[in-house]
Amino acid sequence: MSKGVKYNTTDNWKYVPLVKASSLSLPKYVGNWELGKGTGVHFSMLKKPNWFNRVMTKLLLGWIWIDG
Repeated sequence: MSKGVKYNTTDNWKYVPLVKASSLSLPKYVGNWELGKGTGVHFSMLKKPNWFNRVMTKLLLGWIWIDG
């Protein structure tokens, strides 16, 4: 190891631009899976599952799809 190489110094860091707060937005959820009733667990989804997946999930797992 040579003495000329320095590690973990700020000289080696790359500049990362900060994102403006006005350009940030929350994702658009299309619906969620409900596990249990009322105060159960909810999993929000960005893409709606097809009808076959929704029907089979309800029959096999008992999860309920709720459109958002």
